[in-house]
Amino acid sequence: MLANERQQQIMARLLVNESASVAELSEIFQVSPVTIRSDLNQLADQGRIVRIHGGARIVNGRARQEFSFATRQGINAQRKERIGRLAASLVSPMDSILLDASTTAIALAQALKQRTTLRDITVVTTGVWTALELLDAPGVNVVLAGGNVRSITGSVTGPITDQVLQGFNLQKAFLGAWGVSVEEGLTDTHLLEVELKKSVIERTQEVIAVVDGSKFGRLGLASFAALDQISCLITDDTAPAEMLGRLRGLGVDVLVAESGA
Repeated sequence: MLANERQQQIMARLLVNESASVAELSEIFQVSPVTIRSDLNQLADQGRIVRIHGGARIVNGRARQEFSFATRQGINAQRKERIGRLAASLVSPMDSILLDASTTAIALAQALKQRTTLRDITVVTTGVWTALELLDAPGVNVVLAGGNVRSITGSVTGPITDQVLQGFNLQKAFLGAWGVSVEEGLTDTHLLEVELKKSVIERTQEVIAVVDGSKFGRLGLASFAALDQISCLITDDTAPAEMLGRLRGLGVDVLVAESGA
């Protein structure tokens, strides 16, 4: 096991148990105490843990949130990067768009920053991490919706968020989803997220789903968009071809971000 991978697993264990001893970690990972001490010292230098006598403990709640976010962002990262670049190509100067709190939306935000010729873009977002990603984006005006912040995802939801969004007329909304199916459309697992996305769809001219291939065939707790509400769906080339064909047959404009493109 590489040192970086072992350190990530050490962090994951500390996030659950809050603290661990060198002897305990040495036994779990089957490496010497010297190696574990080196791992812990590196994590401490990064500000992610605090060394204590004989082991280490997690720093604070912020570290938990950042690690949870980094973990989600790292899942299928290359697919999300390709989807983000393709989605960013649909944004034009003077557009007013919405990005949610999904990690695919953050990949889109990163791609927008590379399009330095874009000017006068307004991005309304319901994601704290998404807003932070766009802070240094040239030509982009960022509006972070108010409301209740979910600590796990950094998403902003609730009645206040809904009231804020009602004041905007959006041209494009780029929305992630927990699952995609022909029968249920786009689904999510958190009811406040579902209600928020329904509200967004009502205020948006074009709904663009940004979902990687792992989301197809999965079914979340509730639907927030039927297929006839989706203007375009952007995915990667791991998505099942049979399901993409069915979506196209039902009138959904499907764009595939090919590997190597």
